[in-house]
Amino acid sequence: MPSAARALVAVLLVAPLASLPAQGATARPPCTARYADTLAAMTPAARDRESRPAADWVYCLRATAVYEHVQYRRGGKLVHEYHSKTRHGTGFAYQKRGGEWLIATNQHVVAFPEVTGDGQDVEGVPAGSRRVRTDVRIVANEAEPESPDQIVLRPVLVDEPFDVAVLASRDPLRLIPYRIGRSADLRVGNSVLARGFPLGAFAAANAGHVIGLGQRDVERGWDHEDFAVDALLNLGSSGSPVLAVSCETGEPELVGIYHAGYRNAQGLNVVIAVDQLRGVLDELRVPVRPVAASEPAGDPAEARAALARGPVLFPFGGRAIRAERQGDATKFAVLDPSYPLSTRIELSVVDRGLPADGRAAELRGALWDQLALVLRYRAAEASAAGRTVTGTRERIAALIQRGEDDQQQLLAAVKAGAEGFSQVTPGERDPAARGRADAAGRAGPPAIEVILGTR
Repeated sequence: MPSAARALVAVLLVAPLASLPAQGATARPPCTARYADTLAAMTPAARDRESRPAADWVYCLRATAVYEHVQYRRGGKLVHEYHSKTRHGTGFAYQKRGGEWLIATNQHVVAFPEVTGDGQDVEGVPAGSRRVRTDVRIVANEAEPESPDQIVLRPVLVDEPFDVAVLASRDPLRLIPYRIGRSADLRVGNSVLARGFPLGAFAAANAGHVIGLGQRDVERGWDHEDFAVDALLNLGSSGSPVLAVSCETGEPELVGIYHAGYRNAQGLNVVIAVDQLRGVLDELRVPVRPVAASEPAGDPAEARAALARGPVLFPFGGRAIRAERQGDATKFAVLDPSYPLSTRIELSVVDRGLPADGRAAELRGALWDQLALVLRYRAAEASAAGRTVTGTRERIAALIQRGEDDQQQLLAAVKAGAEGFSQVTPGERDPAARGRADAAGRAGPPAIEVILGTR
């Protein structure tokens, strides 16, 4: 599914069941496949249930997260600010287990990032905030104020690849009156019916048809199979149960959970096929997934051997660094931000192998790891296998890019003279160098040099 076309659209199905026949009608149209192409194939009892505005087994869910944001203000005062984020979605009760009633919904309805920022943004919450509280409760609609009488749900299982979550209530809930069907038996043209709460505003239903099957959904960390429906959906109803009518019994069956739609499109929405969710719903078990192949971290010993053959240029924290041997030491020269227009050295980090801890040890490890990864990438690029199999280079490139934010912070700490970094002036290195440094200073600021480890 094209990334540019997809957006997370939490929606609910909102239209009258116009395709249902009058309740007094008893004749059912011919139906020979597993599922019907019209909702008129329902039994009179099912038609009676589904002609009601609300389904008493479908619930409006309110998920709330509270975030703490810490910052310093004038006078070094430490200030704690708290921000709340609330969203509404749909869930349905499907099973009683022990003394609890289970509700299914979407993972993205109830899950909030532990810390905001770095691609885990929460609208209205500053980056760098930490989640300190969450709760999910059943409400009548989005306008209902919080009350101690509301049912608070306990999280049982959350699975991002399936975009599914199971919650539990100790208070009795009405369960879905229908069986779980087989999404593998759906075909294009089958009628579907969904129940939910559009915008969290009211209970609603909408009908549509299956328009696509067997779509693998790998957006936003998901990894599951969807089928597409043409129901006209509105924002706000992720987690809605989607039903199809059995030709054999005339009863609706659960065939999926609605979870997303295409951006800037009408009647183009996707449903998580229920077959893959049986282990999650029935056994409360997340499937064991194969671990993606990963590239081992670079070997600093290989990097030291490479430097014996000459300097190496590599990226670090968004800057270019030239690493080279200087006797028994290794010098990492951070080049001017305008490189390659300028080759001026802004900052040098000298590693003589002295004992180091804290930030100095972090910087040493980060420099050597990054250098080793870059050398491994270049070796893969030069090899015959590396030229034909791009996956290896892509995995190494992802590792190289992953640490950029942390690397930027380390370089900023060095330039700021943070604790753990011993800055050396040109005069300290060589008293005769003072005059040369003064002359160089007139052309530009002198380079900072830092010795890693105890001096």
